[in-house]
Amino acid sequence: MEMIEALTTAISRRGLLRASLPVLAAAAGLPALAQARLQLATITTGFPAGGSSDVTARLLAEHLRGRHAETVLVENKPGASGRIAVEHVKAGAADGSSLLLSPSGMMVLFPHIYRNLRYEPLQDFAPVTPLAKFPFVLAISDRVPASVQSLPDFLAWAKANSRQASFGSPGAGTSAHFSGIMLGRRANIEYTHVPYKGMAPLVQDLLGGQIASGVLTPGDALPVASKGRLRLLATTGSTRSRFMPQVPTYTELGFPEILIEESYSLYAPAAVPAGSIQQIATLSHGMLEKPDVQERFTRMGLEPARSSPAEFRQNLRALHERWGRIVRESGFTPTE
Repeated sequence: MEMIEALTTAISRRGLLRASLPVLAAAAGLPALAQARLQLATITTGFPAGGSSDVTARLLAEHLRGRHAETVLVENKPGASGRIAVEHVKAGAADGSSLLLSPSGMMVLFPHIYRNLRYEPLQDFAPVTPLAKFPFVLAISDRVPASVQSLPDFLAWAKANSRQASFGSPGAGTSAHFSGIMLGRRANIEYTHVPYKGMAPLVQDLLGGQIASGVLTPGDALPVASKGRLRLLATTGSTRSRFMPQVPTYTELGFPEILIEESYSLYAPAAVPAGSIQQIATLSHGMLEKPDVQERFTRMGLEPARSSPAEFRQNLRALHERWGRIVRESGFTPTE
């Protein structure tokens, strides 16, 4: 430290202290101070604009602008159930300029769903932090008779109308998709899956009566359900959501295995230094303290969530193992 202080004093006399701080901090083993602010950073999400994942990414971009980078943009790369976005960020620069905001299913479920996944979640990515958590909610449309007001009603209707008994999700192989698979198998009904490129187009088809049911996030379901345009039957949470306390959980309804609490979380390419990852996590946690962000989360039915990068990595490992057991026990056959 004496050597570093001497160097600092010498450089300061030449008027170069500001420009030399990254070098000095790195030499002193202070990675958090070594990060010069980037000119441009992007947050990539695997779903179209308009959904709650996109809104969360844009809130984060606004918060990180001027803190993490001079300019922070959101890049929407929908398709392949979000895998296009994940693969894009995997190949990103290792300086913290390329970030991924994604549901955790891409990291903990997809390895058990796809045989030829082109990324290794815990090897190719550095987990940064979760930001928001939520359950899924089963919603039914006007395609289903108005007399159907509960999950038992819906299952009885689905058995009697197997050709119409379909459900949409924001992508094949997502945890929302898998919740429908679990329900169909457990209830012994023919429950046809219809994949969408995100929540927004799924909601539109539900409102248009093009599909019988859909697995939605609270943020996508609540605005239209409050106007009586969708009926909410069950949530995948461990307890009832404070945003829709009238909706029972699957556990209450006799389906305890359908327990899925998803999160929108932040990831970076694996080669980004640990000091940078911690700094990005700390900056991102600051967003969760802002009253306007908390208000927006409430409107979207999201609960703030945070953890250290190390804790987050541990949680992902545990979820990876749990989903592996669920997939194996369900008899689901992995796809290409």
